[in-house]
Amino acid sequence: MRAEEFATGDRSSGRIGRAVPLSTAQERMWFADAAAPGNATYNVPLFFRSREPVDAAVLAVALETVVARHAVLRTCYRLVDGQPVQVVADAVRPMVEEIDLGGLPDAAEQALAQARERGREPFDLSGGPVLRCTLWRGVPGGDAVLLVVHHIAVDGWSLAPLFEELAAAYLAARSGQAPRLPELPIQYGEFAVRERAESVGVELREQISQRAKQLAEVAGGLTLAGCRPNPAAPDGSRPGDQQVFTVPDEVVSAAAQLARSLRATPYIVFSAAVQALLHRWSGRGEFLLGSMTANRQQAELERLIGFFVNTVPVHCVVTSEQSFRELCVGSRTETFHALRHQRIPFDLLTAAVGEVRGGGRSALVEIGFVLQNMIAPTADDRLRWQPPLVLGTGTAKFDLLLIMEDGPDGLTLTVEHDTDRYPAEAVRELGEGFVSLLTAAVADPELPIGALPGGPDSFRIPQAPADRPAPVRPRAAAGPLDAQQLQAAELFTAALDAGAGSAAGQPSRLAAEANFFSLGGHSLLAVTMLAEAQRRHGIVVPPREFLADPTVAGLGRLLARGWSVTAAEDRPDAIPDGGPHPANAVQQRFWTIDRIPSLRSAYLIPTVVEYTGPVDPEALQRAVDTVLARHPALRSRFALDRRLRRVAYRTDGAPASASVIDASAWSAGELREHLAEVCWRGFDLAADAPARAELLTAGDRTLLVLVIHHIVSDGWSRQLLLAEVAEVYRAGTEGRDPVLTDPVHPATVTEVREDGPVAALAEAVTARLRGVPTDIELPRDRPRGELQGTEAVCRTVALGEELARRVRRVATEELGCSAFVTAAALLATTLGRRSGQRDFLFAFPWAGREDARSVEAVGMFVNTLVLRVDLSDGPTWRELLTRVREESVFAYRHAEVPFDMVVAALHPDRDLSRPPLTPVYLSSQEGPDSPPPLGPGITAGARALDPLHLKYELEFVVTESGEDLELALSYAVDLFDAATVTALLDDLVVDAGDLAADPDSHPMRRRPLWTTPK
Repeated sequence: MRAEEFATGDRSSGRIGRAVPLSTAQERMWFADAAAPGNATYNVPLFFRSREPVDAAVLAVALETVVARHAVLRTCYRLVDGQPVQVVADAVRPMVEEIDLGGLPDAAEQALAQARERGREPFDLSGGPVLRCTLWRGVPGGDAVLLVVHHIAVDGWSLAPLFEELAAAYLAARSGQAPRLPELPIQYGEFAVRERAESVGVELREQISQRAKQLAEVAGGLTLAGCRPNPAAPDGSRPGDQQVFTVPDEVVSAAAQLARSLRATPYIVFSAAVQALLHRWSGRGEFLLGSMTANRQQAELERLIGFFVNTVPVHCVVTSEQSFRELCVGSRTETFHALRHQRIPFDLLTAAVGEVRGGGRSALVEIGFVLQNMIAPTADDRLRWQPPLVLGTGTAKFDLLLIMEDGPDGLTLTVEHDTDRYPAEAVRELGEGFVSLLTAAVADPELPIGALPGGPDSFRIPQAPADRPAPVRPRAAAGPLDAQQLQAAELFTAALDAGAGSAAGQPSRLAAEANFFSLGGHSLLAVTMLAEAQRRHGIVVPPREFLADPTVAGLGRLLARGWSVTAAEDRPDAIPDGGPHPANAVQQRFWTIDRIPSLRSAYLIPTVVEYTGPVDPEALQRAVDTVLARHPALRSRFALDRRLRRVAYRTDGAPASASVIDASAWSAGELREHLAEVCWRGFDLAADAPARAELLTAGDRTLLVLVIHHIVSDGWSRQLLLAEVAEVYRAGTEGRDPVLTDPVHPATVTEVREDGPVAALAEAVTARLRGVPTDIELPRDRPRGELQGTEAVCRTVALGEELARRVRRVATEELGCSAFVTAAALLATTLGRRSGQRDFLFAFPWAGREDARSVEAVGMFVNTLVLRVDLSDGPTWRELLTRVREESVFAYRHAEVPFDMVVAALHPDRDLSRPPLTPVYLSSQEGPDSPPPLGPGITAGARALDPLHLKYELEFVVTESGEDLELALSYAVDLFDAATVTALLDDLVVDAGDLAADPDSHPMRRRPLWTTPK
């Protein structure tokens, strides 16, 4: 797309209505958010005080003016054909949240504390908005305001125009006038289109190749004294903190004088001091330092809000013998050389260096340095707004980031540090060392670097690696690729070029053992790549199989095996409404269970979303009705085909529709009773749509109650539906068409099958599990009845961030085990020590969405798998985790075996008093369920179900909640007391501590916790 094709409306108002690609800088932000949704690393909280009252309505108008002027502030980011794009709304009305702190003795402290908390709240980049505002009243000395913007829309240079234009718009709105702001010569989307066009040019690719060869010669892995060997989390998120150090005014003046004598800028002097400091703290004579550049090389970008910042690696060479003046001269030369390459996107350069080095994609720089020389934000003198403060978010972008900035208190050095890597005491000594080193260096520039103060006194310098990396491994070390491996290499290259910055290079140069994730891939790219494999070759490659061996050779083997029984060209692109369509194995089982009244409620999926704010009930009702009517699965009717002796369904039934109920006069008890009835009332699967919805309104609260039968939906489907409801609602209120993918008919989705019959796979599963007890001695407070009860309650406990980090360090980083594997080992150990049982079977879910089409399909695709955990020979924690990991891989490889086949073989004498095969269900999830918001000023949260119904006697869920791990046990109330389950959770936490403390200890040799009640 050409840049001039981007704009479809008036640039000054930002009326742009076309999806365009992300800039390379934005793409880096988008991938970071996709890897760690909800992480606050790239939030930009801007907090300022006003010495006069702020009018919330006028502030909202001013915000709307700025958002209308800068399209990037009303942009959201979505996947289209597997690629992220910018989607710009024609208009967005920002809401101002008002909080009254009047009368509180600590109002000022409360406002700042609440601002810090709100500054860390996540953004939904797919739905927006990317900007939010809070106003605190009743603060002594004037009101306080917080603007929080996602970094994908702003950088440091943007803060001045953002703050100043907001002030100008506020003044104008207060006087009833339009603000006088100069027309913007360009919108950010136009810049992104132009930059993308340039990024595929031959000249830039040659620059990347040449620069990568130069930088690949420098050894990576820069660590300083005091560094702890804790890598960043798998999703790249880092807990962070900041410390600030003041540089004396006389030192600043001397640095400026030295810079003038060298015909350089103060940046060169400060950068040389940083390099000398890092040399002293690392023992390295050669390393790479990341320098932040504004990357606004065109005058038209000067006052444009957007994210332009790039990281430029600077090659640093420091010796103890050279003088500080000589280091400044060398630093000036290398800095100018590096800045000639400042338009090379950092991600592309990182990938290219990894390709040259041959060791996969890894961090190119661990430590960054920036001198903030942008214009400080100021407000009109007629407004009594104080200069804004950028609040910390408790995260870090690098191992260490050194930020020098001239502010009201003079020149300061802020050291942002990854608290897992660098303890506060090391950072304190480092910052103080910088000030003392700079002071001595500018006082006597002829001093040798080795004679300067500022080295680590309390911490040991790390063993310095060789300053040159090992010889580059040949890319074709394993010999030429065969036909299937070449196909796999082409898929690797296409995916990595699109999403990870050309990390793979030419397909023929990839070695057979090249690992997709080492080359810079991630799970989202893997799914995209496997979908492309299906489109190109008509072969379904199950993610579970690829993840077991994510190499060129591994994917080649899967391509050669030909997993799809139906060629892509033979599959219908669409299926008209009607039928009948045969139910899958899981639907057959659910239809049978629905015939048993006592179990019916457990196979419903109720969701209650509570919206707070100015919801339009009629618009939300239309959105819900639109979504319920879109999906064939939600129009299904099920019946037994007696001739074929199997269940079939049709999709030409009438869809469900939502009703709106005024609940403002209801008591809490009446609301609870109503929700219980709506959420757990069964469906007539033959006559009714398998879904229903209600909207309950009460003041500024609106409850969306969405209930779907499990026979047509799973957890993945629920998230799709809630996202669509939010998108249709937002589109309706914004006067635009919703951005939705075409609905997928469940019958078009290919069922993945092995070459051999499923019966043979089932035999392998039953052979592996035969002889394991098909029940578990749980600490029940009451005996089972004749019929299984399903009413339940949930109890939760958090490990705490410190223990969670230690558990991850042992289980994930040392042993390569997921949270799910860790949870299974902990649960079996805790139950085993209570009862004496040593061999367990746990049920757990498998998403079952192997076909590329299933990713956007609403339907029931989940299969139940069975995991064995064997403690019989008293393994160590290390041995147990390894054993459970191997069992989970076996289960994944046989995931298409229907659960009923396994039950029939292992537990044929089952009855209705208990679940088949095992009474315990286990799962893990990344982050709690969070419904998407409906728009500015409207918050959304999932309301806990009361009562709860479940399929098993105990259901154990581990949730990775930020840095913490949350353990949840749902339990059948007719079998367990709350105190019993609370004690069970407490014991799980104790066992987690034992695992973290000593993975080579034998957990089953400890004293039993208690015996099962008789």
